[in-house]
Amino acid sequence: MSYMNVFTVPTYYKDFLCKGHECRHSCCCGWNVSISMKEYFNLLSFNCSKKMRRILDKTFYIVNNPTQDYYAMIAKDINNDCSLHMENGFCMLQYEYGENILPAICRYYP
Repeated sequence: MSYMNVFTVPTYYKDFLCKGHECRHSCCCGWNVSISMKEYFNLLSFNCSKKMRRILDKTFYIVNNPTQDYYAMIAKDINNDCSLHMENGFCMLQYEYGENILPAICRYYP
């Protein structure tokens, strides 16, 4: 069985650039963001620095009754934010390793 992903995006999407700390609505601050099983294990097996590994290991947790598409969630920090957000508002994972390592929900935001 094959699947086709269909995304509804704003007209400005193709020109969108992350504003970092100037953004009024940081990507996942306060949101319940989930990732697929495949994305979770890609991040788990990703070859990165020891510092990034420690951060990644605490950033995601496996949900109760996981499925292939709804497998793990971002574990929010004390500020109700993703621990990968740097003080300047940018994602540490993307900053250090590029956009291709990001889960789909992070790549396709907004």
